[in-house]
Amino acid sequence: MNLFMEIKKSIIKISFCLVFLTSILSFQTKKEEVLILSYSAIDCPCAQWKIENQKNTKNIYLERANNKILDANKIWDGKTLPLKLRVKGYFKKDLGIPRNFSTKGNPKPGKVFLYTKIEEIK
Repeated sequence: MNLFMEIKKSIIKISFCLVFLTSILSFQTKKEEVLILSYSAIDCPCAQWKIENQKNTKNIYLERANNKILDANKIWDGKTLPLKLRVKGYFKKDLGIPRNFSTKGNPKPGKVFLYTKIEEIK
């Protein structure tokens, strides 16, 4: 009985270590990218950034990595188009809605690009 309990404890510890290592490795292997994006001025509670020079027709959401970075979703003045940005960051693993995303209606989950650098292209 004691041997069985020791084996069970060891399996639990090994499982915990594997989960921990997997989460560390997945965090460290995020592929950082630089994207050129155009703002799609569409009236919907949805993703409004289109990746230029890609055949993918689905728009993406943008989320800033921290509050010290310019919020891409507040740049557009409501009139001037095109609005283009160069952003550096990575795609989140799962579909979702960015933190602090505000809109009228119920947004649908989509690809979220978490950016660490942003620059408006004129």
